Amino acid sequence: MSAFVLDSSVTAAWLLPDEANEHTRRLYAKIRRDEVEPQAPNLWQWECANILANGVRHGRIPSSAIEGLWSVLEAVRHRVDLHELAPAQHKASLGIAMDSGLSAHGAAYVWLARSLNLPLLTFDKKLMDAAPASGVKLVDIATL
Repeated sequence: MSAFVLDSSVTAAWLLPDEANEHTRRLYAKIRRDEVEPQAPNLWQWECANILANGVRHGRIPSSAIEGLWSVLEAVRHRVDLHELAPAQHKASLGIAMDSGLSAHGAAYVWLARSLNLPLLTFDKKLMDAAPASGVKLVDIATL
């Protein structure tokens, strides 16, 4: 079974219809069937909620769709192994952010992937650029 750190940029494809594609739909189904082992920092949940809030704010999704989209997220949330970062881990993530130019929350995904020795699955260009410099491999969604 494939384990990887899941970034919220991938999750956005399940919440914003204009970002979905064959690969994101297949990954969603694999997560629902417990065929892969996604990991994420606990902040992933907050970022997913922010994707929904911004989607409504920017007219990408109607506010009436929030309940249904939240159900989509709930269907996978219990299958994502969420990791609570301790204060020392926050400091380590800050170091990655300072070295790479990432946001502190983006660096948390890189830190988690490095600490678990897992590849990172992201669509975020900044994370894609910073991960290898931090010793983190990337996983191609088409291979999952």
